[in-house]
Amino acid sequence: MKENGRAKMYQALLFDLDGTLTASGEGITKSIQYALRKMGYESLAEDLKKLEVFVGPPLLEQLMEYCQIEEPEAEQGVAYYRERYNVVGYYENKPYKGIRKLLPKLKKKGYKLAVASSKPQGMVDAVLEHFELNEYFDVIEGSDVNFPRMTKSDVIEIALKKLGFFEAEKRKGVVMIGDRKYDVAGATASRLDCIGVAYGYGGTEELESAGAIKVVQTVEELGEFLGVSKKARFHDIGKELFSTPVYPGDPAPSKTPFYEIKKGDDCNLTILSFGSHNGTHLDAPKHFCEGKHGVDQIPLEKCLGECKVIKAEGVIGKEEMEALLADGTKKLLIKGEILLTPESAKVCVEAGLDLIGVESQTVGGKGTQKAVHQTLLSAEIVILEGLVLGEVTQGTYFLSALPMKMEGLDGSPVRPVLIEY
Repeated sequence: MKENGRAKMYQALLFDLDGTLTASGEGITKSIQYALRKMGYESLAEDLKKLEVFVGPPLLEQLMEYCQIEEPEAEQGVAYYRERYNVVGYYENKPYKGIRKLLPKLKKKGYKLAVASSKPQGMVDAVLEHFELNEYFDVIEGSDVNFPRMTKSDVIEIALKKLGFFEAEKRKGVVMIGDRKYDVAGATASRLDCIGVAYGYGGTEELESAGAIKVVQTVEELGEFLGVSKKARFHDIGKELFSTPVYPGDPAPSKTPFYEIKKGDDCNLTILSFGSHNGTHLDAPKHFCEGKHGVDQIPLEKCLGECKVIKAEGVIGKEEMEALLADGTKKLLIKGEILLTPESAKVCVEAGLDLIGVESQTVGGKGTQKAVHQTLLSAEIVILEGLVLGEVTQGTYFLSALPMKMEGLDGSPVRPVLIEY
C-alpha cells in the first residue's frame, strides 16, 4: 500500500473532520456531558476524558451503546446534545497545528480533496466555514439528520459519487484519512485504503488493529507520507578541529587537561590552544584588512540563511562566477577543490554576495591569495574555509555558520550546519 515509505499514487483524499482536521474534543465532550445530565445520567457525565469515545462515531449509536438505552431515548439525547453544541460547542474547537499549511500544499500537488464526516451536514459546513477551511475542498459531505442511522460508509459513498470516483477502478486512487476505527471500518466497507492519524482521539493501537495501511503521529508526517512535506535533514559540514591539517605556518591546536576526575578532581576541565583559522573557520574582514572589524561585529544575517551549494573543480574565473551568481544567490558554498581569482572575487563584490564557502583551507592560490582575500573581505564578504561537502548534493539549503563571539578577532572556528527541508 506504500512505496519507499510514501503513499502510492492516490488522486483523491477523503478527510474525517473531528480529530483529523480539527481538535473538536472539548466541544463534543462538554455537549455530551450536558445531554447526559439532562437525561439523568449524572454518573456517566462526570469524566470528560471518558466522553472522548463520542468523538468520531455516529452519535445516536454511541449514545445507545454508552448508556445502554433504546433508540427513542438516544434520539432525545441527541437533541439535548445539539442544544448546546449548535450554540457554543462547535466553537470549542480549532484546526490541528499544520493543517492550514498542509491543505493548500495538497491542492497544489493536484489532489482532489473532500470531507466525509459522520457529523451532520450543517455542523460540518459551519465548522469549516468558521475556520475558513472550506475553500480547500471539492466536496464536503456530512450525515443527513433525517437518516440518523447513516454509517460512515454511507457518507463516503455519497462523497465518492460527487467527486467522480464512484466506479470500482477509480476507488483505487482514493484514500480515507481519519483518527478512529470507525473511519477505517467505513473506508474498508467502501473498498478504500485508510490512513490513520494518531494525533486525534483513537491512537496508534486502535488504528493499527482496525487495519489502517499507515498510521502517522503528526500532521507533518501525514504531509510527508502524501509527498508534500519533508522532514528537515541536518548536514554537519565542519571538520573536527584537532585532526584537521594545519595551513602551512599556522599554529596547531592543542588541548591540555587542567582538572581531571580520574585524578581526584570534582570535574573535567581542559585548556584549549588554537589559532583563529584552525579547522573549519570563518574569516573576518580584519584578517587581511587593517582597521576592519573582527568576528564579533559580523552581522548575524550574513552567516545565517538560504544558501546555494554547487560543485566545481579548478580555477573559477570571472565568467564562471558570473554564471554562478546570475540567479541572485547571496550565500554560495562550493563543493570541490577550487581556487578563486582576483577577477572572480570582484564579481562576488559586484553581485552583493554575503558569504562564500570552500572545502580547502584557503580561497586563493599561490600568488593571488592576498588579493582574493582583500577583495572579498574589504567588501565584508564572509569567507568560510575548510568545509566538508562530500555527502551534500547540489541545491538550496538553510545555512548556519556563526562564529564564536570573541572581541576583535580576525577569525573563528565554526561548526557549520546545512538544513535541508
